[in-house]
Amino acid sequence: MGKSPELKWVLRPDRSGANHAALAEHAGKEIYAFGDTDPAGRVEVTLTDGTRVRVRRSELIPC
Repeated sequence: MGKSPELKWVLRPDRSGANHAALAEHAGKEIYAFGDTDPAGRVEVTLTDGTRVRVRRSELIPC
């Protein structure tokens, strides 16, 4: 029996979002870790390159 695939998450910034310009360069990058959620509902994520950004949950896409 084969090994089951691991669930991965990538960042897909909302094009109509206020932070799109700041997040656009990170589009498609894989998420390494998830952090806390702020009062605005944004979650802190660490990308595989070590960059930390705050994004809305809807901008995190499973693949």
